[in-house]
Amino acid sequence: MQNPNHKPSIIACSIFRKEIESIKMNQLKENPIHYLDSMLHMNPNLLDQTMKAAVNEELSSGNNVAIIYGECHACMNELEAAHDTKRIAGMNCIEIFLGKEQYRKLRKEGAFFLLPEWCERWREVFEKQLGLNMENAQSFMQEMHTQLIYIDTGIIPVPELTLKEISKFTGLPYSILSISLNNLKEAIINLLD
Repeated sequence: MQNPNHKPSIIACSIFRKEIESIKMNQLKENPIHYLDSMLHMNPNLLDQTMKAAVNEELSSGNNVAIIYGECHACMNELEAAHDTKRIAGMNCIEIFLGKEQYRKLRKEGAFFLLPEWCERWREVFEKQLGLNMENAQSFMQEMHTQLIYIDTGIIPVPELTLKEISKFTGLPYSILSISLNNLKEAIINLLD
């Protein structure tokens, strides 16, 4: 049985780890946070199974659960409803960082977004997970996107050399969008209220 007086345990995607740790505000000081590897997104069934196991473990310990994930797999809403958990507002991590309007505007313009964690792991994402090489990456990416946008959350230095490598690999120009963490903070506050 969940205790309404306990601070909820948070299950979050590791894509948010550095940013959440940097904004450890009063609302988060007593909340245990469990991060799941962002690479699980590349296997939605495994992500679903891993999330269910993490949620069930917390619930069986009598903890309430708050989820910091977008709609990252087809069963996310069922997971939330079946387990009486609460999930942060936002379709995906980019929308959570940017807000709905800015995300939709840039997406319509053909942006492919890079966050700090996936930028660091770009070869794992593009080559290992997606099976792309420079030749097919360029045709694949340019078919759907017009540009790369690196979301600079201000936590780590902008990886200029890495961005140049990714730009060359995909054949897409890149730009840097520096943001505050206010949207993320507000979404977390709303989640925990």
